[in-house]
Amino acid sequence: MDLLYPLRLVVRAGRRRRQRCAEAKALRAYLSDCDRKTAVIPGTPLHVNLGDSAIFLAQKAFLESCGFAVKEITWEQIHTHRKLLRKIIPKETLIAQLGGGNMGNQWMDEERLHRTLTMDYPHHPTVIFPQTVYFTPDEDGERERAVSASVYGRHHALTLVTREAQSFAVAREMCPDAKILLTPDIVLSATMETFSALPQTRNGILLCMRSDLERSTTDEMQSALERMLANTGETVRKTDMYADVAVTTENRAELVRAKMEEFAAARLVITDRLHGMIFAALTGTPCVVFTNSNYKISGTYRWICHLPYIRFADGVDAAEGLLPELLAMERCVFDGIALRKPFDELKDHLRSTAGR
Repeated sequence: MDLLYPLRLVVRAGRRRRQRCAEAKALRAYLSDCDRKTAVIPGTPLHVNLGDSAIFLAQKAFLESCGFAVKEITWEQIHTHRKLLRKIIPKETLIAQLGGGNMGNQWMDEERLHRTLTMDYPHHPTVIFPQTVYFTPDEDGERERAVSASVYGRHHALTLVTREAQSFAVAREMCPDAKILLTPDIVLSATMETFSALPQTRNGILLCMRSDLERSTTDEMQSALERMLANTGETVRKTDMYADVAVTTENRAELVRAKMEEFAAARLVITDRLHGMIFAALTGTPCVVFTNSNYKISGTYRWICHLPYIRFADGVDAAEGLLPELLAMERCVFDGIALRKPFDELKDHLRSTAGR
């Protein structure tokens, strides 16, 4: 029997209390200068999906370009210090919820966070950055959609920015009293320079495919795709949008830069990941895109379908037919002029929200 076990529990509890007190003091100091010129991005993720890290970095740069000083509060800090944060963030400070593809019932932890932030700051100007809003067409999806509609409908100053036409329609029906905007994924407002990424010497084909619940390609389709690529004579490298080390606030930018340069080093990218397609677009890398299980890739592709080096395929045979043309392309350049208007509209809205 461990006679000292109760004492060790008391010591651990005391250590945790001291740590929380130190964290709370640091948060108070960090947020002490918040005002109407400040944008707080709450609940930022430190998981290994680098697409979400790219969204944070692009969103931060976008807000700074609008004249905001940006403060970040991580997911863990939100959950540990929720009550404190509600007290110390001034009501004139902009709450800039993170963009992405996680509003709806496919990723319920993230949807619950959006709801929590919306309930905790009901009178703060709040903008949810470009999101996919997707509820599954079943009983669970209808139930969760009704809950979300009730939560978002009680906010007094909510702007919900959607990144595809389908999400826009869902949001407008779900939140009839909110301001709804249609804007591309926020990463498309960035450039390689935003992430400090440099051009690379190109070789081979980069294969970046999903393996989670948004995957729409079957094992048989992926096997056929790999066999087809093996016949091209090109070196084929597999990658994904995940970091192979723990993501922190300190290393996040470097990990995103390295991932973008991995895309920039390929002659061709084949992907069914949204930010695989976007990284290919920003780096001027020819790309064959397959859809995923919802409409976020097909909807986002419509924003960049004018880029001749990004091509949509509905199967392996269609992808094979595109390879000769795409592999022959050189010196492709990202042209974001067509996206300027919706991003300018979002900038104007953010500035007016801050009273500028």
